[in-house]
Amino acid sequence: MLFSVSKGIHSQSENSSIPPDGHILEILSLEEALGRCRELPGGPALKRILGETAQYCKAETLPDCILGTLVIPDRQNALKSSFSAVFCLTDRMLLLAVADGQQASLLDRLSREELLDCQDIFQFFFRFLSLQIQGDMMLLQNYEKRLATMEEAITESFPREWEKNINLCRRELLKLQAFYQQMMDMCEILADNDCTLFPEEYTRHFSRLSDRIDRLYDHTQMLREYALQIREIYQSQMDLKQNDTMRMLTVVTTIFLPLSLLTGWYGMNFDHMPELHEPAAYFILIGVCAAIILLEIWYFKKKGWL
Repeated sequence: MLFSVSKGIHSQSENSSIPPDGHILEILSLEEALGRCRELPGGPALKRILGETAQYCKAETLPDCILGTLVIPDRQNALKSSFSAVFCLTDRMLLLAVADGQQASLLDRLSREELLDCQDIFQFFFRFLSLQIQGDMMLLQNYEKRLATMEEAITESFPREWEKNINLCRRELLKLQAFYQQMMDMCEILADNDCTLFPEEYTRHFSRLSDRIDRLYDHTQMLREYALQIREIYQSQMDLKQNDTMRMLTVVTTIFLPLSLLTGWYGMNFDHMPELHEPAAYFILIGVCAAIILLEIWYFKKKGWL
């Protein structure tokens, strides 16, 4: 397979000409791809796709080519960073259009993953899509471990940052879930092979790839439900803690309520209150208050409120 890459970044043979029956891979910037639209199959549709902001993965089947976009979340920061590309696949050429400045990094990754050693563009395109989910099962298992750690910590303490972390995990998993859904739809379109562009064997390959992505989608859905359960556990624990606090405040208020009644009663300015002139009245009142407090504490403990 001979790869022809824009601006001479790399090719298997820099100075060789493209054979008539060879397969070509071109990695261009979006502006360069726009300039090539007239000479490429599906030019008007490709121009439309290049003019749009890529927001999700999709594929469109035309009579002589397949067009589409790829939006791949960054596994280190799924919410804020992603790689996007527009592709145009014909029977002998694959064009990848990426943002200006990303051609070299993309080509370097393709070289490291040995994708440039493929026999034809169909094998390359299949392996390129497979590369986008490589290692994702381990990634989802790491999410599962993070959520399990949060669940254990919630039962022991109530750090406020856990709620923020759980919400962040759920949003990242939602981003990955949407990516898997889009990739499944795209692989199903490729497996249908309506334009008979792919050899028969690759329709089975894309079908198996779709099944793999479907399993990742199901695993992600399970993790999102797990995160929701952990969030509900966290909320219930916070409610229990709040209930305990309110119960303690209620008990303390109830204990001091009779004492407040006594202070209010003897705070009245009546002239004829015999207890005010009794020499031992002060100490008797202290004893009465202590007895009331002890009696209330005994009663609350008996009821399990303390």
